[in-house]
Parts: sequence; C-alpha cells; structure tokens
Amino acid sequence: MIDFVVMGTPRTHRADTRPQWQAAVRAAFPAPVEPLTGPLRLRIDYFYERATDLDTDNIIKPIQDALKRVAYEDDKTIVDVCARKLDRLRTPPIANAPAIVSDALIATTGDFVFVRVAAADGEVTFS
Repeated sequence: MIDFVVMGTPRTHRADTRPQWQAAVRAAFPAPVEPLTGPLRLRIDYFYERATDLDTDNIIKPIQDALKRVAYEDDKTIVDVCARKLDRLRTPPIANAPAIVSDALIATTGDFVFVRVAAADGEVTFS
C-alpha cells in the first residue's frame, strides 16, 4: 500500500495545466518505491477549501495516468476506484483517517489530494 498527499487543486483531463498537475502528482509520490503489481485499488480524496465545480470522475484520470510506470506499470491493473470530494471546512470528523491526512488537515491550508494505491480486495462487497 502506498499513501501520499499532493498539495493543490487537481486538474481535470481537459485542463491546459494537466501536465503540470501530473508532474506534481509524480513529484509527491514517495520514492523509491517498486511499482505495485496485480489487481489494484486506487483511492482519491480531494479536500477543498472553497466551493468547487470539479467533477469527481474528471479528477481521476489525470492522477491515474500520472502514476503509470511510477506506482504501477499500467493503469489497466486498476480494477477498483474510490474517489470523493470533501469540504475541509465543513466535513464532519473523519474516522480512521490515515496520519498523512490528519497531518495535512492540521498543518496546511488550501486544497490537497490524498492518494492511496493498494492491492485490490479479493472479496467484492456492496454497500
């Protein structure tokens, strides 16, 4: 499992600044880490400070593409994606938050994105 935080507002797959955002994602990735293999799960939590009109589904693709040959060899190995937007000023307390998220909420202002890449669960559940 690999967790990291990218500071700033994510860019969508159509944004002119997509390459700069993808470079920021790669730069925030903890190195050196061997790329993960097998079926993988990608989790993206976008914590924003001001109202946003970004669509969650449009946030996923630039991050997923940026992590090719960094976190995994190819994004075809991603079989499970969880993405959400959270208003960092109005979100109720977050249960079981990874320390990296708690630290970012306390130590920073502005937008940031939490990213987790992990092995996909062997069990399929519906909730």
